[in-house]
Amino acid sequence: MNEKRIKKCCASCGYKTIENDERRVCRLMQLVVEQLMVCPKWRMAEGLMNAGRSKGKIKRYEYLVFVFEVRMQEREAIDNGILLPEDVETLDSLRKRFEEETGLSPYVIY
Repeated sequence: MNEKRIKKCCASCGYKTIENDERRVCRLMQLVVEQLMVCPKWRMAEGLMNAGRSKGKIKRYEYLVFVFEVRMQEREAIDNGILLPEDVETLDSLRKRFEEETGLSPYVIY
């Protein structure tokens, strides 16, 4: 099995933040740090916890176009005073409607 590993360094640490001027700062030590620096307090960034686990879904292009078109129609109806913003269809409703109208799943891979 070709297993990928997360490199233990400041770039993958949960304590790092990136400033507006693109400096990497450790929130724990309150220091500007280099990308590959590593310290004993390193902890994996939350966004990397599920890296490589393939839990994502890929949406079908036709579904994305369908949702876009519905949302554009809703926006126009709102602008014309025909629809209130709180009355737009939920994503769950749109997924179900797409499946019923096309016979397709909204997802290509899931």
